[in-house]
Amino acid sequence: MKTNTILLSIAICLSCFALKAQDLHYSNYNYAPLYLNPATTGGFNGSIRVGASHRDQFRTFIGEAYQSTMIFADSPISFIVNEKMWLGVGINLFSDKVGDLGFGMSGITGSAAFHYSLDDKYNTVFAVGVQYGMVQRKIGNETNAVWADELPLGAMRSQDQNLLQNFNATFADINVGATMKHWLSKSNLWEVGISAHHLNDGKFRFSNSSFENRIKPRFNAFTSLQIQTSSKFQITPAAYFSQYDNVSNLQVQLNTKTLIKGKKKKKGNAEKLRSQSFLTLGIGYRIGDAVQFFAGGIHKSWEFGLSYDLTTSSAFRYNNTVGGLELGVKKYITIHQKPEIKIIKICPRV
Repeated sequence: MKTNTILLSIAICLSCFALKAQDLHYSNYNYAPLYLNPATTGGFNGSIRVGASHRDQFRTFIGEAYQSTMIFADSPISFIVNEKMWLGVGINLFSDKVGDLGFGMSGITGSAAFHYSLDDKYNTVFAVGVQYGMVQRKIGNETNAVWADELPLGAMRSQDQNLLQNFNATFADINVGATMKHWLSKSNLWEVGISAHHLNDGKFRFSNSSFENRIKPRFNAFTSLQIQTSSKFQITPAAYFSQYDNVSNLQVQLNTKTLIKGKKKKKGNAEKLRSQSFLTLGIGYRIGDAVQFFAGGIHKSWEFGLSYDLTTSSAFRYNNTVGGLELGVKKYITIHQKPEIKIIKICPRV
């Protein structure tokens, strides 16, 4: 185990010179909508949406697992011109900590999105969004680094250690995106989106280094098709693609939603569904990397999701096929406005 830790530290430290940092990634990306695409900001039914997700990876291989945490909140705040146009705003906070060195990334971004419906029934809705924020990179435990020239017994402390001391870099981040939602029927929904991230060419340097590391753009694309096969069962095939420099990530998923509880309240001749509970299950595959398993539930305005990555790449030799574990939660809040009632006094004729 100690050997693995040393070798991993060397690999991470050497990679710092020509850093191609991988962004945060989630298997169950529906619990990180603002990070997926800024145009999703305010694109939901309700007043406020809040959520959080956490990913834990490679815990069986290294003492300090890769951990990513994200918290977000967004809201459709106002109509523009008419009810077919509205503005959504949101905030996203994230933190990522990698391995024994504690090589971390944290940040906060604010986003805004303009939504436009082509019709009064919102059958087709387009949205464009923009995101701006600040990102910080730092190393929390530089003393854990073991360099190649320190391995011989009795070797002196490596001069490269100076690169990691007091490393703390902050830079701006700009992201843009677009989405479309189209109802093919009353119960079948097609959704597609594209986004571009890190458009402002952010840069940072390690301590006492003249080499400049550039944050290269990342491009995302996703699509899903919600199919209602019966009154109690729904399937949703989905795909997600991401490209960062010369590294690509493609995953395909098949998710299901089953109604397990529903209360109905009669109102005249109609029946109104008052509360619902669903069981969600799914399976996916990140090409060349991992098989994904999903389980969760929906109860009223709460959504919960758990996902597990079973490693299929060559990394399974080191982590015993135990990849990433994710937990996500979302809450939709609806604030009902009280109607304004104007009192009109009528004086009867005498």
